[in-house]
Amino acid sequence: MSNFALMVCAGLLVIPGAMAMTDNGSLIQGPRFHTELAAVEDAVSVYNPTSVSRDIEFMGAVYQQEINGELVYGYTVGAGEAGHDEVSVSIQLPTYSRLVAFWHTHGAQHWTRRYFSATDTRLANEWGVPFYLMNAEGELRVYRPGDRVLGSLQARRMGLSDRDGVAEGRLLS
Repeated sequence: MSNFALMVCAGLLVIPGAMAMTDNGSLIQGPRFHTELAAVEDAVSVYNPTSVSRDIEFMGAVYQQEINGELVYGYTVGAGEAGHDEVSVSIQLPTYSRLVAFWHTHGAQHWTRRYFSATDTRLANEWGVPFYLMNAEGELRVYRPGDRVLGSLQARRMGLSDRDGVAEGRLLS
């Protein structure tokens, strides 16, 4: 389960390609990627090894900015607590950027962690952006708004949850 709040921080300027730290301790990777997926792949390649070894979830947003007439992408990152199946982060986006996706890791290996939680799918649907997930096996999946979710009966039969909204998403790698 992933819990977080999204807030746009006015006046936060991030140098392209650089890292910045927000007031709440989250990090922002400055825009340097040419696609949304490239930003996601960088985020999970940097944070998933630690996520797996320390059983901690990392989560953030992918944002888009126009710089010198070119659209570039960056990402934010916040960390949960070791051994917990949830992360609560406050996401701050750079000034003049827009949210284009969410991403997160799922910590150490467990069969249930290949699925998006009902919270994940709800956030993707509410914000109208894709949600990317990397598990301990290195599988990168995406849930896009409106994709198929499991009903509560099916999820309960699988041992996942008794809530509607759990999803497998689509395997990317």
